[in-house]
Amino acid sequence: MRNQLTDAHIRLLRGVRAVIAADSWFDPWMSEAPDAASRPSPSPSLVIEDFASEPWASLTFCGMRHRLDIRLSGPAPDVETAYRRLRSLLDEPAIELPGHFVAELQLTQKTEEFYQDGHMGLAVQIEALTIEE
Repeated sequence: MRNQLTDAHIRLLRGVRAVIAADSWFDPWMSEAPDAASRPSPSPSLVIEDFASEPWASLTFCGMRHRLDIRLSGPAPDVETAYRRLRSLLDEPAIELPGHFVAELQLTQKTEEFYQDGHMGLAVQIEALTIEE
């Protein structure tokens, strides 16, 4: 059973996607190209695998802690470059969330899988804290 997504969840997901999509280097990662079936090897991919949130509060603020699991797959050098670019893009993201703001956003862990054909999969976890304005 999937969790119910709130407006804050949807806006955060769209915001992270927009930050990544703004870098044209990720174009082949974000969508399936029409000629993908004719390529000799699978296209690189960036897939959001899971998303979870929980309420968060301090004495003066209310918000949500979010965890976003992303998988990068493709040729090993491309996946490693994608991870570095992703890390750089999310270092100081310009994500607009009406009614909220992103107080923290960081890549917290990665798990690598190497395949015999020179491809790899990389699971990346992003954690974010959003605060209600």
